[in-house]
Amino acid sequence: MASDKVELNPVYLKEETKQKVRKSFLHSAQSDLPAVLLKDFFTKNFYEELQKKVSSLHFTKDTVVLHHSYQISKFTISSPEFCEFLSFVTKKKIEKVNLSAYLLTWKDYQILNDQYLEKSGIDIAIDLTDGWNPEWGGIVTYTDGKGTVYPLVPTGNSLALIERKRNLHKYIQYANHYGKDKKRMLLVATV
Repeated sequence: MASDKVELNPVYLKEETKQKVRKSFLHSAQSDLPAVLLKDFFTKNFYEELQKKVSSLHFTKDTVVLHHSYQISKFTISSPEFCEFLSFVTKKKIEKVNLSAYLLTWKDYQILNDQYLEKSGIDIAIDLTDGWNPEWGGIVTYTDGKGTVYPLVPTGNSLALIERKRNLHKYIQYANHYGKDKKRMLLVATV
């Protein structure tokens, strides 16, 4: 499924804001976790529409016990407005974003396994879950392989841009029994 029309929060369309986000993202490249988290990224109406579109996707259960267990689907955003924003902030030409849509429920996870290492790149993570309690697990977490972890705080209607360097990898914490009846939706891509 694809989305060509994306409505960004007007705040993020202002030149001053775009410059600040770009500077913050590029400056973060010197830190251990080069990333920015943008809250209230889409307009409220578009965000609700996006939640509906993604929740209506056909998700397939995918399990490789030594790496992951979750439901997954595909979703593409080719909106010029969205791609121009990402291109400006990251200094990479982005014309469309092919995302993996994850639906996480109780017992879902993704662990680190040397057989499934991802190439370096910039991760784009869109959180589509409101009111997710971190105690339920299901948190996307980055680690440097030296024991330092950087969890992405679950925040609905947020966009996270993370520059994943050679020794920075991600996993998804086990979604535990406390969130038994809850569902967590994420869109994730690497460009």
